[in-house]
Formats: sequence, structure tokens, C-alpha cells
Amino acid sequence: MGFSLLGTLMALILLAPSLLMIKFPPENVPSGLRDAEPIYTLLERAGQLGCIGILAMSQDNFQQVKFGVIAVFIVLLIAIYYGLWIRYFVKGRQYKLLWDPLGIIPIPMAVLPVCAFGLAAIWGKSIWLSIAVVCLTIGHLANSWHSYQYTRNK
Repeated sequence: MGFSLLGTLMALILLAPSLLMIKFPPENVPSGLRDAEPIYTLLERAGQLGCIGILAMSQDNFQQVKFGVIAVFIVLLIAIYYGLWIRYFVKGRQYKLLWDPLGIIPIPMAVLPVCAFGLAAIWGKSIWLSIAVVCLTIGHLANSWHSYQYTRNK
């Protein structure tokens, strides 16, 4: 265990677009919108902190990894995710764009980073990262699906 530059870079690359929302919040957020349930928000935050912290401290897991098929899929997921963020900014930061499906993928801006974190757990053979990803998946997808449904019904 120790500091992992690769793990930290993965975490920062996946979080960077979301951090931009602090400076550039979405437009047309429906009034009265709340998270699905407090337990999902708790799981989402625990998963986020776990993924970031474990990736940053996973030197042993990512020191000997080879760039292979899993890494290619991680890069592909991140590239599509960034494309969706570009769409969000180009189209005026409309709140509903955060949840719009991409082909057959519902709520892709929630699904894609979760999948990238999950593949990172497999790539680095990290059970602890896997546990954090499960927490993140349950919380983030539940809250995102709730927001998508709420937005779609308004």
C-alpha cells in the first residue's frame, strides 16, 4: 500500500468533469428535486470517497499492471464519458442532459464512470476498490435514476 500515481490520475480524470459543475452548475434544474433516499446518498458518498482514496493509495495494485484489453475499455469509457460532458457544455448545461440516454445506455453519465471504476478494480485486482465500487454503483445509479425519472416526468 502506498501512493499510486496511476490510481490518482484515474480518479482525477473521472472526477474532473463533475468538479466543473461547482463553477458551471446546470440550468433548468427542476424545483423540488431530491435524492432517491438518504441511504443511497450515503452509499454514493462512501463509494466516491472509497474509490478516490483506494485508487490514490493502491500502489501495490497498479505498480505492475500492463496496458491491455481492460485498460483499453477504461480509456474508451472515459472518452465516451468526456464526449457526453462536452455535449452537456455545448448544449447550454441543461440539467436533463445529465440524464439523457445514449442509445441503449440509460443514464450514461452515471453508468460510464461506475463501469470505469469497476474495470479499474478488476485491472488492479483490488477487492477493496471492488467493495467501494459496489457502494458507488448502488448509490449513484439509484440517485441518478431517480433524477432521470423526476426530470422526465416534469
